[in-house]
Amino acid sequence: MELMRDPREALNNIMEAILFTYRYDAARRAFLLITDYPFKSPGSVREFAAFTFEDADFQRVSGDYEAYQGHQDSFQAKGPGAFVIQSVRQKTDAGRDQLDLWFGPNFGGILVTYGALRGYTRGSTAEKVGPADWVYRDSKTNQPFDFDYPFPSLASPPA
Repeated sequence: MELMRDPREALNNIMEAILFTYRYDAARRAFLLITDYPFKSPGSVREFAAFTFEDADFQRVSGDYEAYQGHQDSFQAKGPGAFVIQSVRQKTDAGRDQLDLWFGPNFGGILVTYGALRGYTRGSTAEKVGPADWVYRDSKTNQPFDFDYPFPSLASPPA
């Protein structure tokens, strides 16, 4: 896991990225966003990005498909058929930054206003081990990880 130099600028690069996780912790006022990332580190075949927002306020903008409206303050992708970020808008208002992500009319979007932001990337390699099965490994440490949970220290699979 590598720390990003400019995570706010990196957010501009997640257009058309796959959404893996978002999670809002109201008690801590913390928001987590995990996506894939278009720029690859040396030796990586697929890059992942994680963004942690502090002093955050969160709003879910529900889409028109009722089955997806249950995803309010959290979402976790599992397997194929993930959502893709279709629009990224950022602005600063009254000294606080704001991120507006749109995933399409069926799912809707999210709006996060925040005071502090950190970003991380993780490079990976992938090995096909079956007709539709892959093993993902960290490109620096060679440690295997679950594709749906590329940052287990931030968001880990259920026990």
